[in-house]
Amino acid sequence: MFKNRKFLLLFSATFFSAFGDATLFVILLSILQSLGGNGVSTSLYFIFSALPVLLFGLHIGAFVENKSLQKVMVFSDIIKILLLLLFSLFNFLYSESLLTVFLLIFLVTISNIFFTTASNTLMPHIVEQSHIPTANSFFRIITMTAKLLSYSFAALLFNLNLGTNTSVVIVISFYCASFFAIMFIRPSFRNIHPSIKNPLLIDSIKEGLSYIKNDKVIYRLFIVFFLGWLVGSSIDLYLINYLKLVLNKGAESLFLFTTPTFVGIIIGSLISPILYKKINRKYGVLLSLFAFSFAILCFALHLPLPLLQCLLVIGGVSQGILNIFVVSYLQTHVESTHLARVFSVYNIICVGGGIPGYLLFGYLIDMVGALSLGFIISAYLLIVGLVCITILPPLNDKSRATFNANANNE
Repeated sequence: MFKNRKFLLLFSATFFSAFGDATLFVILLSILQSLGGNGVSTSLYFIFSALPVLLFGLHIGAFVENKSLQKVMVFSDIIKILLLLLFSLFNFLYSESLLTVFLLIFLVTISNIFFTTASNTLMPHIVEQSHIPTANSFFRIITMTAKLLSYSFAALLFNLNLGTNTSVVIVISFYCASFFAIMFIRPSFRNIHPSIKNPLLIDSIKEGLSYIKNDKVIYRLFIVFFLGWLVGSSIDLYLINYLKLVLNKGAESLFLFTTPTFVGIIIGSLISPILYKKINRKYGVLLSLFAFSFAILCFALHLPLPLLQCLLVIGGVSQGILNIFVVSYLQTHVESTHLARVFSVYNIICVGGGIPGYLLFGYLIDMVGALSLGFIISAYLLIVGLVCITILPPLNDKSRATFNANANNE
């Protein structure tokens, strides 16, 4: 697959974009803390990084469906570059403020939705269907590796005392590298042929939602994925508070939890293409729910840190499998004319699903404490796993067709 030039270019663009995004996230979070941001400000920062997906995810999916996918990604990088230049100019003329940090992360996230939706939709155009699980595995690995390396890279920038504007310029260079990689992906791809009349944006959104609702398997898969990801996407906030309240460590020690999780995700991404072809894909969803339920239960029991880190590796493996299974299943079972809109809903769940968790976790930690909240999270994930067993059919071609036919007859 690495002989596929288009795949290599998309692979490179994704790495540079993800590395720039993750480094920028840490830089802005550091600025927030230097400005005296408290727990509420940190929660708001996470919310502002997720809110755009809820507000604009469906609209962006419908918009991308009719556009050149490479052009969408290119303009996304250009917009992020311009936003960072304006941010640096403002800091130079005035001073850093919480408002500009929140505004920048909000706008950069909007731009990222365009990039991610177009990238996921572009994959089936440049990779053979039989290679899609493997391609998604490599993309998941490179994204997690970029995030893992970005924490160390951001720490290096701080240790060198380069200053905010210099660090921002370095981030811009990664977006430029992503821009040039995308420019060489030819020809230009789009899901809907230009000769087809473009529907109104709202009509396109309604059609996409109707498509998901009518496909009973994908509809139920999204229900289970949403219920699980309400907790999964906001688990980092729980871990930050666990470090502080239980282990008496600061946010700078978050690597104690993120490193084993990311290592696990990489391992899970490596083995998922093999498992995708050999086991029922439904088991990949169940594995993630039950593995994290057990891991968080051990956090609530306040077990030794090395054991918790090993459990996070296992949880990361299951999370990597879950992501590859869901993305690959959508890319191989959704009609190309609806793929961007379906992925817009997927992105809403992945990113926007964390907002209720961020709000609820902050409240519950103050009310019941980190250990008690661990028991609540563990029980919730176990219940979602039982729901998955009950409502989700086997995720294979034959069962999918039979299940949809029976559901439509009912």
